[in-house]
Amino acid sequence: MDYVPTYLKMTLPSLRVRMNMTQEEAASELGITKETLRRWEKDPSKIPIGFMQRLANLYCIPIDHIFFDTSIAFSDKVKKDIAN
Repeated sequence: MDYVPTYLKMTLPSLRVRMNMTQEEAASELGITKETLRRWEKDPSKIPIGFMQRLANLYCIPIDHIFFDTSIAFSDKVKKDIAN
């Protein structure tokens, strides 16, 4: 995996808007509620690791280009989740 600078990573809300999807549409595609997606967009650190790839597929972007937290990048989150 190539390194992607944090400032080039995209947030979940910006990806959803880029795909011209509402929260309802994206949540339906993911098989979750709109409220769950809303929580994930506010605090991406709470996303179960299994959903990260599904989000990347839905938004047609490599997973390492998505910023999953406001303080740590994806690779750091994966390391933390795997350690737990």
